[in-house]
Amino acid sequence: MGNRDLIFIRQAMLIPVFALYNIFLGLFLPGYSIVTQHISELALESPFFSYSHRLTDILIGLSMCIFSLACLSLAKAKFTFLTMFAFGVTWIFAGLFIMNSPLHDVYGLTSILMVVPVIFALEMRNYYISKKFQDLCVLVTLIHVVFFWFFSYGYMPVEYKGVTQRIWVAVTLIWYGLAAYLLSSSAQKKVHEQVASYSMPVT
Repeated sequence: MGNRDLIFIRQAMLIPVFALYNIFLGLFLPGYSIVTQHISELALESPFFSYSHRLTDILIGLSMCIFSLACLSLAKAKFTFLTMFAFGVTWIFAGLFIMNSPLHDVYGLTSILMVVPVIFALEMRNYYISKKFQDLCVLVTLIHVVFFWFFSYGYMPVEYKGVTQRIWVAVTLIWYGLAAYLLSSSAQKKVHEQVASYSMPVT
């Protein structure tokens, strides 16, 4: 693994930090409720809250796209790259366009998220080396399927739509940070093993 790939992977560990900012930003906005209002509604508020929220969305999307490039370079994981990059693009568009525009979620492209964790688990399994994380990827995919099903057919309680969306975002973006952390840790371990093998005395 080259230094560029390692940097591209490690930067994705910031995704959960960006997520926390957007999840809790509404707590500081008078009249806004994180319980009953969607995160995207922050884009309709005063300039500071609107633009900082939208900028954070763009940074999240760019980080996902960069992470997907590292997966492609490292493991030739073309399906991970395509799905993760596409989902990153939806975050960038969410920052560029407010929620009353069909380009806000690129005409429903956000649904591609459902397959990102399980495809990552399959294509990158030789790099994160963790059966528990593989199981977590499958679980996160199932959670996304249930959330999309509930959202699509109105099973989610409308009065708590802000909470349910924030839970979904937290699960999604914490998974990205964890995936980046495990790939980075695995890479460091391999580097240490290589250094140790080179430093062994020749008999």
